Amino acid sequence: MKVSNNTSKRNKIYRLIAERDLYPILLEMGNTQKRIDQFQKSRIKQSFLVMIVFFVCGLLFSKWFYLGSLIGTVLFYKWKHKKVRSEYSLWKFRRHLQFSKFSRLLIPYLKQSKGQVSLYSIFNKILPRLDDEQDRSSLYKLMSEMSSKPNDIQPFIDYANRSSGTDMSVLFMSTIFDFQQSTFDTSVIDELGKIASEELINGIDEIIAFKLRRFVFFPTKIVMSSFVIVLGFAIAVLIYNLSDIKF
Repeated sequence: MKVSNNTSKRNKIYRLIAERDLYPILLEMGNTQKRIDQFQKSRIKQSFLVMIVFFVCGLLFSKWFYLGSLIGTVLFYKWKHKKVRSEYSLWKFRRHLQFSKFSRLLIPYLKQSKGQVSLYSIFNKILPRLDDEQDRSSLYKLMSEMSSKPNDIQPFIDYANRSSGTDMSVLFMSTIFDFQQSTFDTSVIDELGKIASEELINGIDEIIAFKLRRFVFFPTKIVMSSFVIVLGFAIAVLIYNLSDIKF
């Protein structure tokens, strides 16, 4: 019991010093609370390890390394958070593309059925055509909730948020729900087609923007790599010249 209480207290400390968006982001990506606590614990340990390395360098080479111990530790700790945000942006980007694929698969089935086939059956046909296991699990969960809550729109909204999280995806799934409630209204299918087309265009725009960002920052990365080498040489010269000065 004491071990469990101590672990709970440590986890609270990990969450307290974490950035406000860290846990929500990782939870949205499908991580468990326990796994995020482990990541935060490892992140703190690695940051302290960076501090120890600087202190050892201070003992062996120059006391100027003591100045960099705190700065290096904070920068490393923040870098791990920035890395998570970068991975989250890429994850959202992929989620958006997968939802666009789902919508493009769904429209032909709806047009072919003309409201004569249940939405559950259509989803069942689409299920094996989804590449990502997470998408299949999410759609299967929607199908289960459709059976238990046949007149509730919330499962459709939840699916949209799990799959993409954009306003367009929520609108699309809300329209799907309306279609389910009035299967003979073929105009809904045309509206779905328009929404799916807009979603696809947004996805293409994001692909272009994503590749352009990578291209733009490529020269910057080369310059920064050279700058790191020059900076390292400058620091080495500075340490050599100041090694005999008492700090």
